[in-house]
This record gives sequence, structure tokens and C-alpha cells, in this order.
Amino acid sequence: MLDFPTFRDRFDAIVVELSPSWKAVGFLAPDDKLYPLGTDSKVLSTIFEAMSAPIIQQIADEFRYTVEGAPQTIYPDFTLTPAYGAAQRIAIDIKTTYRSYSKNGRLQPFRYTLGSYTSFLRSPTATKNIKYPYADYAEHWVVGFLYTRAKGVPAKVYHRSEAAKALCPYQDVEYFVQEKHKIAGLAPGSGNTANIGSFPTNDIRDLREGRGPFAQYGKEICNEYWRNYGRTASEREYNSIEEFLNWKKKQG
Repeated sequence: MLDFPTFRDRFDAIVVELSPSWKAVGFLAPDDKLYPLGTDSKVLSTIFEAMSAPIIQQIADEFRYTVEGAPQTIYPDFTLTPAYGAAQRIAIDIKTTYRSYSKNGRLQPFRYTLGSYTSFLRSPTATKNIKYPYADYAEHWVVGFLYTRAKGVPAKVYHRSEAAKALCPYQDVEYFVQEKHKIAGLAPGSGNTANIGSFPTNDIRDLREGRGPFAQYGKEICNEYWRNYGRTASEREYNSIEEFLNWKKKQG
């Protein structure tokens, strides 16, 4: 059986062994032209997902799990299914964000979006927007990447023979591997979208060590908090764990 500490340790060990740069510069087309990536987070998330896939596959092979991917709008990015039972699946999501700095050069708190709290989380047997019913997944893990946008990278098309001249549009890549509930925060991840947000921090070690507000309460409390979280501000009965626990008591 593959548990989280083992997965994290094997992921880190394989990264050390392979020493990936985590860098890519563009897309190579059949006409031998190299098209630059740009700095769009969705594009770069696909790059990090592709680079993580062989590592996840190697770990899955070692522990006799099958690996399935999913389209961009379907949760999770990778589903690991053990040979001994489909009801113990593992969800692994790849998350990406970039560093932002204040005018005085101070790193600003960053957050990740961790999936919807209004769809399959509220209907554990539903199959919309999720590879398998949520109830099939025993674990939910996140591999998160953090990078800095590079400046002065030209939007220039290169010939394949000039590939070495192409510049990577991002730099200073760091990553973490953590259980989803240990990095989940108390507020939505972005604007008016119904996505769970990670807790804000400007230190990736907080995410590596899982210092989120639900770490001491467990994944069931995290799920219950977000399953009942109001879709709009006017519908919300709570905005903190203390308020949630009081609300929960009132529900009987």
C-alpha cells in the first residue's frame, strides 16, 4: 500500500536522482520551428504536469498502482488505482503559481486553487468534472510548483537549430508535495470562482510541512467545512474553523 509519507519521500528521492531543471523553452512544431511558451500559468502548469508524470509513474509501478490522466477540466490530474481495490484510489493534482513582489521587493503571499467546492465534493457519487466518484478516492495529494516570471524574454520563433538560444520564460522553480487538506485554507482561491484556496503564505516551507488550518483537524473536517461552505458571501454561515465548529454543533 502506498501511503503519503512514502510517496513524498520517493518523489523527493527520484527528483534528487534525476536532477530535473524543471525548465522548458517552447513547443517544437513538425516544421522544425520552436514556438515560445510565454508566462501563462495554465500553459506552465501543463509543463510541470508533463515533467511530473514519469516520476509519478515510476512510484506507481513500484507499488503496483495503475496511473490514469484526465483532461484539463477534470479532477484530478492523475488517478492512482491499486491492484487490490478501486475504492482506495489516490488523487494527485499538479498546482502551479508564480511569485509576486511588492514595490519594495518583498515577496507577497501566494495561494493555489485546489478544486471546486460546489460540485463533486457535495455529491460524492457523482461523476461530473471528476475522473471517478469522489467516494472512490481515499487520498488527495498535491504536487505544487512555484516559479518566478523571467523578464525580457522575446516572443520570437526559433528554428530547431537555434533552440539553444531560446530563453526559458520562468526561473527559480521550487516544489512541494503535501496532502490536500493540510494546505487547504479557509477562503476561496480566486475572485468569485467556487474554488478552494490554499492558505496564504510567502514561505513554501509552510506548504511542504502542511501548516494549514485543517492540519490538526483532519481531512474529514476539511471536507465538511468546504462541502457546506456558502456559494456566495450572503449564503455563508462561517468563515473560520471556530465559526464552523459552532455552526456544526447547532446542526445537531
